[in-house]
Amino acid sequence: MVLLKVDLQDGFEGDLVTARVNNAEVFRKEGIKTRLTLGLADSFEVDIAEGKIKIEVTLPMKDVSGTISLEMSGPAFLGVSVEDNRISFKRSEVMFFYL
Repeated sequence: MVLLKVDLQDGFEGDLVTARVNNAEVFRKEGIKTRLTLGLADSFEVDIAEGKIKIEVTLPMKDVSGTISLEMSGPAFLGVSVEDNRISFKRSEVMFFYL
């Protein structure tokens, strides 16, 4: 098993956010709002098997969603933002840093 840490970053405005990994819901929370001073709204961690995975993040009340496929062979860190009613993803091999 390897760690996937997902940071919900910019553009969240009190949203209901759901996340699925390989079609299994791993996160659901209401009221997700970006703290502008940090550029971070919330985060969650999932232990998953190595190999190819599909991650889908959805804001169901806004009919906005995005999907990314990742090859997991070690810990990974994923930043998720909302820009122009679209979900964008940023993968990193190291943890994101917030002040």
